[in-house]
Amino acid sequence: MSNFDSEEFKALLTPTVKLFQKEFEAKGHEIRLCGGAVRDLLQGKRPKDIDFATTALPEEMLDICSANSWRTINTNGLAHGTVTIHLDSENFEITTLRIDRVTDGRRALVEYTKDWQLDAERRDLTFNAMFLGLDGTLYDYFNGVEDLKQKRVRFVGNASKGSKRITSEFFG
Repeated sequence: MSNFDSEEFKALLTPTVKLFQKEFEAKGHEIRLCGGAVRDLLQGKRPKDIDFATTALPEEMLDICSANSWRTINTNGLAHGTVTIHLDSENFEITTLRIDRVTDGRRALVEYTKDWQLDAERRDLTFNAMFLGLDGTLYDYFNGVEDLKQKRVRFVGNASKGSKRITSEFFG
């Protein structure tokens, strides 16, 4: 773990994001930035969209949304733990930490977890498996920062099992 502080990161900490943090933490849940948003920030870029991971179960996220009168949209993601919140003219995807029990690389039968590293282990690339706490704490379980610095693409775990895939947006 290390601490991260940049202007791009600070710009993401909008009143809406701080409100998510406050409400999730008030219910005993952690919430962190994940995936491409963390990768982009480490490269000095402002992310086009930001996704969150949380220890809250989907039902708990829906309860938080209901208690705060936050609108949820695109409920198709609930099957794999994702709640999309529409607030202040923006959409925010927040996904419960999970383990892929059975997967074909695209779809998965999931089991929820509270373990951040187990969730990171199911991700594709080391630099997509990092999390960034809203306090600036960077969680890098597989040396993704070093891979970014070296411009090295490295899979998390065993890519030959066929469960890892790289999407075309990665190369775009």
